[in-house]
Amino acid sequence: MATHLTPEEKQQLELGKKLQQFYNLGYINKRQTILFTFYKGLASGFGAIIGGTIIVALLIWILSQFGQVPLVGHFTNSIRQAINTNRSIKH
Repeated sequence: MATHLTPEEKQQLELGKKLQQFYNLGYINKRQTILFTFYKGLASGFGAIIGGTIIVALLIWILSQFGQVPLVGHFTNSIRQAINTNRSIKH
């Protein structure tokens, strides 16, 4: 352990020790803690998927606005064709 701790680090270390004591003495329900951590992980994963989907959709939309740019135009045309193909299959 580091010998030169700032006052804030000492305070955090003490708080961690007190929290560990609460956990060990049974004041904190272990089952509830595990369930909360599981739900937190699910929400985090779901949020990452939704956020990534939105970013990719925005990127594709922005690229589709540049249909006449030489290098990007071919790429966006192929994406546009794939989207239109998907739409015609669903309808």
